[in-house]
Amino acid sequence: MSAAWGSGRRSPVLHYMGRWLPLSEQFVYNLVTGSKRRGIVISRNRPANRGTFPYRPVISLNAIPSRSFPGLSERRMITASLLTVVKIARAGIIHVHHGYNVHDVEGVIPRGKVGFVVSFHGQDLIVMRRTYGADVFHSVLARADSVIVPSRFLAAHAIEAGADPGKIHVIPAGVNLRWFEPSPLPDGPPEVLFAGRFVEKKGLDVLLRAWPVVKERVPDARLRLLGYGPLESLARSGGGDVVVEPTDPTRRATQVRDAIRAARAVVTPSRTSSDGDAESLLLVNLEAQASGRPLVTTDHGGIPEFVAAGDTALLVPENDAEALADALTRVLLDHELAERMAAAGPMWAARFDVRDCTARVDDLYESLVAH
Repeated sequence: MSAAWGSGRRSPVLHYMGRWLPLSEQFVYNLVTGSKRRGIVISRNRPANRGTFPYRPVISLNAIPSRSFPGLSERRMITASLLTVVKIARAGIIHVHHGYNVHDVEGVIPRGKVGFVVSFHGQDLIVMRRTYGADVFHSVLARADSVIVPSRFLAAHAIEAGADPGKIHVIPAGVNLRWFEPSPLPDGPPEVLFAGRFVEKKGLDVLLRAWPVVKERVPDARLRLLGYGPLESLARSGGGDVVVEPTDPTRRATQVRDAIRAARAVVTPSRTSSDGDAESLLLVNLEAQASGRPLVTTDHGGIPEFVAAGDTALLVPENDAEALADALTRVLLDHELAERMAAAGPMWAARFDVRDCTARVDDLYESLVAH
């Protein structure tokens, strides 16, 4: 590594991403705000949800007028802008979050002499390779000093994409145990919660096929669908027994926590989507277990790495509405099982404390800057 890198704790990390910050990316916010090393966020596009994810500084390249770099293409203008920030901030590391815009920084790495960290999260690696070719990340990964993935499942995909196995670090996003704390299972009619985006990968259609069977067996059961996305009309097709609650950006974290507390069980019927996308971690599973809620989920992607099958969660095959209905029925009717799973969840989730996971990223930053 070059001695031109920033030194010690004085050098900040530049966090580069397509947009600061989609509602589904609480995990990026947790890392940036929880890191001990000062961060400067660079958003390629105009920032969104600033009230939900307050942070400064956030530099938007969208706000930089093209006249600042006359005659340059968009890619070269981004390179010039990043080089300027690197020089002024004396940055030691550029950490690119997601693979979607990772090629934007290629012109900075050899010239700026900064450490280069890439985080992949799932779709940005799996689907991008299917869409743009298996070698789409080869040039980037050849220059990366470290590659962070949340699961062993995604690590295997990163190796297939060309990453050096010795540079891959499996570091989960982690769950905020100070926010998601265990509470007693609620009394009254049992409520099952789905919390997530309304997209194909989340398996809403499978859940809605399973629910009438659950309802027949547990007549007073209720299903709450908390989320947002292009399949909202599908979510609302469940009828009067299914309550759809749109995500409120102004209170998203509180809304999810309160919904989990109100639930007797949490369900995540995720499956591989038609474009190949798959779950690499699924943070809501950790949030449910940390909160002491029985979990019904699928044996899919990286999910099995983050649940204790049979102890904190019941796993069923993906795309299997009958098995999903059976598992939900079992959790709702077998109170001894539900209590046992609820009690086991917080201890299991504790191994994925967001503070510990962030500390591991900080250790990685320190090792790169010190090298």
